[in-house]
Amino acid sequence: MNNVLNKDLGDKAPQFEAESTKGTISLENYKDKYIVLYFYPKDMTPGCTVQANEFSSLYEQFKDLDAEIIGVSRDTVSSHNIFCEKENIAFPLISDADSNLCNLYGVLKEKVNFGKKYIGIVRSTFLIGKDQSIIKIWNNVKAQGHAAEVLEAIEKL
Repeated sequence: MNNVLNKDLGDKAPQFEAESTKGTISLENYKDKYIVLYFYPKDMTPGCTVQANEFSSLYEQFKDLDAEIIGVSRDTVSSHNIFCEKENIAFPLISDADSNLCNLYGVLKEKVNFGKKYIGIVRSTFLIGKDQSIIKIWNNVKAQGHAAEVLEAIEKL
């Protein structure tokens, strides 16, 4: 077992349909493409902004490799739209306000901040293959430098 899903690498990625900054999207929209599905805690926070900016700066290189980037947080589409406009994010951001997608991918965990416990998103990235199977998983991601690491993993495929 290699990840929080209690699935093995190579298993089919959990299917979904969700609202995003680019309308309703699902994995079906991206057949025959690699998908970088990354989960992040909150729009417009320092680490999440770094991560979005790094993916944005490499976006054309991902597209050249037949890869699409999709960000997911529990923020609203309205919040995502502001974030995209402010940071010039070209790829879709999914609003998972009801946590369905977070639960499918197993990225919600108990966290502690200033002594207060809460359930939050563990920064995680799933690389989904053209056959829609899970190729690679990064858990507890450090935002800085992560986009380049993911791009390198796709280049090696």
